[in-house]
Amino acid sequence: MSTPSLSSPSRTPSFSIVICNYNYAQFVGQAIDSALALRYPADKVEVVVVDDGSTDDSLVVLARYRDHPQVKVVQQPNRGQTAAFDAGVRAATGELVCLLDSDDLCLPDKLSGVAAWIASKAIDTERLFLCHDLILRDERTGESAHDTWFQIVGIDKLDDVYDLDGRPMFFPFSVPTGLVFGRALVTECLAAIPSWVFPRGADGALCPAALIRSGCVHYLREALGVYRIHSANEFGSLRNGRYTPRIDLRDRTPRQLHFLDQWVDMADLEPAHHARARSYFRRWEKLQRMPTGDRGIAMPRISIALIGRGDAAAVSASITSALDQRHPDCEVLLPVGLSCPATPDGAQIRRYEDGPDGADALTRLVAAARAASGESIVFLPVGDRLDRDFVERHLFYRQYGALVGVTCSDIRLVTPGGELVHQNAFAQSGAWTQAVQQIPPFATGLTQWVAPPLAACMFRRDLLVELAGAPDGLPWPADMAEAGGWWPVQLALHTSGLLRFRETLCSVRLASGTQASYGWLSAPHSPDGRVIEPAVAGVTDWLRRWHAGYRATLAARLPDAWQQRFPAWLDAQRG
Repeated sequence: MSTPSLSSPSRTPSFSIVICNYNYAQFVGQAIDSALALRYPADKVEVVVVDDGSTDDSLVVLARYRDHPQVKVVQQPNRGQTAAFDAGVRAATGELVCLLDSDDLCLPDKLSGVAAWIASKAIDTERLFLCHDLILRDERTGESAHDTWFQIVGIDKLDDVYDLDGRPMFFPFSVPTGLVFGRALVTECLAAIPSWVFPRGADGALCPAALIRSGCVHYLREALGVYRIHSANEFGSLRNGRYTPRIDLRDRTPRQLHFLDQWVDMADLEPAHHARARSYFRRWEKLQRMPTGDRGIAMPRISIALIGRGDAAAVSASITSALDQRHPDCEVLLPVGLSCPATPDGAQIRRYEDGPDGADALTRLVAAARAASGESIVFLPVGDRLDRDFVERHLFYRQYGALVGVTCSDIRLVTPGGELVHQNAFAQSGAWTQAVQQIPPFATGLTQWVAPPLAACMFRRDLLVELAGAPDGLPWPADMAEAGGWWPVQLALHTSGLLRFRETLCSVRLASGTQASYGWLSAPHSPDGRVIEPAVAGVTDWLRRWHAGYRATLAARLPDAWQQRFPAWLDAQRG
C-alpha cells in the first residue's frame, strides 16, 4: 500500500514552530502560548524555542515550559538570529517548519489554515516555501494597521505563485512570523547562510535563498499571525493606522548580493533551473542597486555602443555582455543593419546610424557618441566582451579616483573562438607597473600609446560630442580616421587626462590572422586588428587647424593654462 503524499487530504501534516528569542522576556511567553493554543492536533505540533544568550529574565520565563510535552528549549551563546533559527530547525522534527519571532503571535487557525491550503494543492511540500499574510498591531495602543503585510509590501497585487520568471521586487515575502517551509528546504538554506554575516535580519537572506532553491513562493492570503510593533521593535512604527519602516536596510544589501550570487551556484540546481535562477538574480540585483529618491544621488547613465559588424555568435556575445552589466542604468546602442538576437524585455537597446557603407572607423565612433545619451560611453567592437563589473569598476575609479576624460582597465586576449590566449595582458607585460596610474595632459607625445584596446576604455561622452568631430572643411587624415580609437584617446588624454588601473574587466578578441604580441598591444590599431600609427607630421598639422577651429569651445571648457601649454606641446611633437 502506497504512502499518501504530504499534500494528500488524508494526512494531517506535522509542524514545528521555531521561535528565536533574545532579551524579549516580556514577549516570549505570549509567543509560546499562542503556538500552544493553535486549533490543531497537539500530537502534530511541537514548539522549539531557541534562546540566543539572553541576559534578561528570558530563561526564567522559558523554565515554565521545560516540562511541557510539546516544547523544546534550546540554549546557546549569543550568535545572532540566523544561527538561532538554524539551531531551532536542526532540533525540529515536523514535516513543515513555521518561524515565529519571539515578540509576535500566531493566530488560532494558523496551522489548520495552512494544512487546508496544502490539502487543496498538488505540490511538493518537502520543498514548500509559503508566505501567509499578517496583521500589524501596535502594542502600546492596541491599534491595528489599516493595511495587512501583503498590502504594505505589494504582495496583494501579485498572483498566488511568484516564481523566478517574475518581475523582481525588493522583498516579496513575509517577515519570519509569516513564513512556512518544508523542513528539507529551510534546513538546506539556513545551513548555507553564513550566520556571522547575517546576525540580524535572517529573512533578508533566507527568503531569496529559498526562492532560488525552490523556484517559487506560494502566497496564502489569509492573515494567520500578528506582527507586533512596540518600543523595542527596530523595524517599524505605526502612526494613524499607517505602518512606517524606520530601519535602513541598505547596509545589508551588499551582503545579500554577495551571498546570493554564490548561492545560485552552490544550490545544486538542474541546468534549466540554474539558468532561471541566475537570470532572476541578475534582474533582482539591478533592482537593488537602482537609485531611489531616498538615496539622494542619481546613478549616471552609461552608453555601450557596439562598433562594426560580425557573425551571429560574435554579435550575441557582445550584446549579452553589455546587457549583463551590474550597473543599473546602461543603454546599449546597435548600428542600424546589425542583426540582433532576442533580448530580455525592458532592455535599453537603441539603434544608431553609423555612417554610409565603407565609413571609416572614426566616423563610426563619433556617430555612436552623438547618438548616445549616457554621461560616459564605452565603444565595444563586435566580438569583444565586457565583464559584469566593467561599468561599475570604471565608475568607481572615476568617482573616487580622479576626474579624467578616459579610464582604462586591463584585458584578457582571446582567440576568435573564445579560447584564452593571455590573461592580465598589460600587467603581465610590465607595461603597467602601478596598480593605478593617472597620466595628465601633455605628459606623453603623439608617438606614445598609453591606452589598451578600445573595449577596455570608458570615455566622457561630452568631450567626444563637442570636440572629436572634424571642423567644417577639415577632413581627418586617412590613417587617423582608420585607426578609430587613436583620436578619442588622444583627445581625452590631452584635454582631461587618462587613468588606467590593473583590473582585467574585458575580453578582447584577436582578429583572424592577428599575431598576439606585446608589440601589438603597445600600438593603436584599427577595429579589424591592423596596427595603424598615424603619421605625426600630418596629425600635428591637422591638430593645429583643429585647435583654431575649436578655439572658442576649448576656451570655454579648459583653463587658460591649457591654452598656453597646447601650442608649445604641439610644436614639440615635430621634434
